[in-house]
Amino acid sequence: MIGLLTIAITACSKHEETGQSDIDAWLPKVKGNTLEFDKKSPILQKIQTIKIVKGDKSVLKLPGHLVWDEDHTARISPPVSGRLQSILVEVGAKVSTNQPLAYLNAPDIGVAQADAAKARIDLAQAERNYARNKELADAGIIAGKELELANAELSRMREEAQRTTVRIKSLGGSSNIDQQYIMRSPINGIVVERNTTPGLEWNPGQNDKPLFIISDPDYLWVWIDAPEANLNDFRTGQIIELGAEPFPNQTFQATVDFVGDALDPVTRTLKVRAKIHNAEHLLKSEMYVQAYLKKQNEQLLDIPAKAVFLKDGVQMVFVRTADGIFQRRQIQPVTINSDWVSIKDGLANGDEVVLDGSIYLEKVIEESNPNSSAEKSGA
Repeated sequence: MIGLLTIAITACSKHEETGQSDIDAWLPKVKGNTLEFDKKSPILQKIQTIKIVKGDKSVLKLPGHLVWDEDHTARISPPVSGRLQSILVEVGAKVSTNQPLAYLNAPDIGVAQADAAKARIDLAQAERNYARNKELADAGIIAGKELELANAELSRMREEAQRTTVRIKSLGGSSNIDQQYIMRSPINGIVVERNTTPGLEWNPGQNDKPLFIISDPDYLWVWIDAPEANLNDFRTGQIIELGAEPFPNQTFQATVDFVGDALDPVTRTLKVRAKIHNAEHLLKSEMYVQAYLKKQNEQLLDIPAKAVFLKDGVQMVFVRTADGIFQRRQIQPVTINSDWVSIKDGLANGDEVVLDGSIYLEKVIEESNPNSSAEKSGA
């Protein structure tokens, strides 16, 4: 814009040198949304236009972010407090289901193991008491009430032994009194993160990060931020293509499995998630990619994104309608990406839109008609 204004001022000065007194001779005449320049105006040399074309296919290009597939990821931390005795795996290690990862010395495990051992001893004693009382009752030496009491005590001891055994299993301890918790991998995968060292004091209520993250790199998720204008372009089960900077000549397929129900109030975008089968492990978690959505069988007009500007929340372009004449028009985008804006109507195939100079033209309209607004703009 500064360059165009400089040309206008310079042109006016040269105009004065030729003896003409009208310093505004090279400035355009403004009527509503239309600007008309003198066909000899040097400003026209700096206003670049381009013809819009109708494409056979519209491609929506959006940024994406790769993360671990949470359906194939485990975040592992001990359910009890204790001190890390030894760590058995490093980041990058391949692990299998139920493989030990680390040993934790946990006093709570020791207490549970002692309770379980006592319950087993009490159960054995109750079984002996019941057997003896049954023999005595069958011989008529004791009353039946004594046998009933022994049977009740046996039932209670069985329940206590079962309770303490279940608690040991839920805590991940063994039946031996070793006060040891063994951290194990619940899935096959790779150790992708380790947040611990030997001797670490672990407390479930004070630590936020899991000690280990195991994931299968064969599977990834990609999160896509879809603009509000493209809400209807995504559906579950849809196939999209991904491009990554390290692989410029290769694309990767992903399947949409989640479309958000609410827009981000700040960015006005919708979260879309797609699954990727990453069998060759070329793609990596936390990598940034480009997601390409091909919209078939839509007769859309493609406008360079550089030609579009925003006024009062409305997308606008300037169209060259004749030599030296430009008209501001409102457009309704169907798809938007960093390079192109596609529309269905409002312009015609072959129309020339201003590629460079729109800011200057808009400035001229605003200065000549301060009350003009995007809502009043039209073809």
